[in-house]
Amino acid sequence: MLSKVKNLSATANKPPGSLIYTGKGEKQNQKLVLTVYNDEILERKEIKSAKELLDENRNVVKWLDVIGIANTETVFEICRTLGIHALAQEDILNTSQNPKAEEYDNFLFMVTKNIFFDESGALDTEQICLVLFEDSVITFQEYDNDSFQFIHQRLEEGKTLRKNGSDDLVYALIDSIVDNYFIVLETIGEEIDEIEDQLLEKPEKEVLNRIYHLKRELIFFRNILWPTRNLASELARGEFEAIDQKTIIYFRDVYDHVIQMIDIVETYRDICSGMLDTYLSSIGYKTNEVMKILTVFSTIFIPLTFLAGVYGMNFKYFPEIDWRFGYFGFWGVSALITIFMLRFLRKKGWL
Repeated sequence: MLSKVKNLSATANKPPGSLIYTGKGEKQNQKLVLTVYNDEILERKEIKSAKELLDENRNVVKWLDVIGIANTETVFEICRTLGIHALAQEDILNTSQNPKAEEYDNFLFMVTKNIFFDESGALDTEQICLVLFEDSVITFQEYDNDSFQFIHQRLEEGKTLRKNGSDDLVYALIDSIVDNYFIVLETIGEEIDEIEDQLLEKPEKEVLNRIYHLKRELIFFRNILWPTRNLASELARGEFEAIDQKTIIYFRDVYDHVIQMIDIVETYRDICSGMLDTYLSSIGYKTNEVMKILTVFSTIFIPLTFLAGVYGMNFKYFPEIDWRFGYFGFWGVSALITIFMLRFLRKKGWL
């Protein structure tokens, strides 16, 4: 997470529109996939140049998916060919952008964040930019991780999506990204249940580390959700001419989903705070139990130590020093004191 912040220094003191990639993707993993469709046809192929998109003159919706943006020269060539503004190009390559929507003269530019678990099991994000033209949609993905596989399945299995325009495709893409948040939240919820069980059975330092790690992930998640809420709100209010009125109601559904997830994240954060309090309480309870045992031993041995100290003094005249049964008497008195102290402590509820 912090590496994304450190990469921002590369864009410092640069003029607007500077093309500097701040993500972690690799240059060699880059491809262009063109999908064209209407209610009768569906074609998907990998292309070499964005000019092939412009050469498509049939009455179809065109979706160009640019997978991998580390090669800034290729991104610049694609954007130049399609007439994408220089500031939008900068935002595409600057992967630290918050989700947002900006309207330009001939297109609507949107930034979204896909959330997923990396190979180590930690939360990570992928910036996905969408450019909406009148009859086409351009998406820029950082990684080749099948973020839109369900959209391709919908296009192949049914014609509902294929009957609508490019703005409906944008809705489907954003809705797919937001729906993936639910999957991530479900995984986090399962981890919370597991930590709660471990906390009750065997609270150890590992549990504390997991709780702190989970709290950081939830803060990270919340910082993605709030800008996404603003993006969905702007799209649901119909502030952009590129979005048809019949599509706006669907963006309201996306907005409702984001609000629901924000509430879930806040609930999870409260649960984590409660688990942290429970852990600290259990540790404090264990410490008190140890101190209680030490106190019991100290209480029992204080009078015995006193007797041993008295009879260990080097005086010449001791009344009991010549007593035949002095040794056994000492142990007898010690035993009686011990029994008395044990019964006294048990009566007080300390044992």
